Amino acid sequence: MKRSFIIVVFCLIAIALMSFENIYNSLLYSSGAPAGYCNDPAGGGSTCINCHFGTSTYPASGWITSNIPASGYVPGKTYSITAKATRFGHSKFGFEISPQNSSGNFLGNIILTDTNTQFAGLGSTYITHTYTGTSGNDSASWKFNWEAPSAKSGAVTFYGAFNITNSSFSTSGDTIAISTLTIPEDISSGISSPSTDESGLSVFPIPASEILNVRYTLTQGNNVEITIFDMNGKMVEVLLSENSMAGNATKSFAINGKYAEGAYFIKTSIGEQVHIEKIIIR
Repeated sequence: MKRSFIIVVFCLIAIALMSFENIYNSLLYSSGAPAGYCNDPAGGGSTCINCHFGTSTYPASGWITSNIPASGYVPGKTYSITAKATRFGHSKFGFEISPQNSSGNFLGNIILTDTNTQFAGLGSTYITHTYTGTSGNDSASWKFNWEAPSAKSGAVTFYGAFNITNSSFSTSGDTIAISTLTIPEDISSGISSPSTDESGLSVFPIPASEILNVRYTLTQGNNVEITIFDMNGKMVEVLLSENSMAGNATKSFAINGKYAEGAYFIKTSIGEQVHIEKIIIR
């Protein structure tokens, strides 16, 4: 009888400790998520579900927005990013976001703009909510600024995880939403006009339908790379990559039936010089 009583007491203590830990973790995470839990490559794809047990996860489209134009970010420029979680009947929300490329490299700089957000972890590569930044009626939103990275960094994806809590003061029974926003780099920004330098570069005919020609002059041997991008800054094809000797050159490329009709960028890199022109293919 005494032994059974002791076992029951130990079981009650264990349950109490588990409940205390659950409440403690809930209060801890309400003050901000730990770094690396927003379904991002650097975090190994972990999300809030790793800590909020017994939850469900679903994709959410459009929960991360920005004022970055469709043509992409301009290197070094600062933009506004908005994160918004929505679910009817709920009043407590959390989030974490990190800007990375698909390899898990952090791109740009997060800049805090209000007291509802803070950096997660020791660095400034993840942003999350504060304790006072979790309340809302049917939704909650957070804003921050993002300084775009240097040129040739490529597309950036804002990886985000959102916690829609059931306000039970525990880490179970919540719902986790996953959302991303991918932004290309504006490859046409900050490029000098081809007609103002010694390369004498020209692209013709425009519009083009069967053959696209690129003419340039090299005063000395150099590496030449010619690439086509779509209007979102995504590379379509590398047309040429070779070391060319000094002199005049005209490169012709058959394009009949290779690309959908529409507008593209053609990028010509000659050594350290970069030229980008908008072309039309019909």
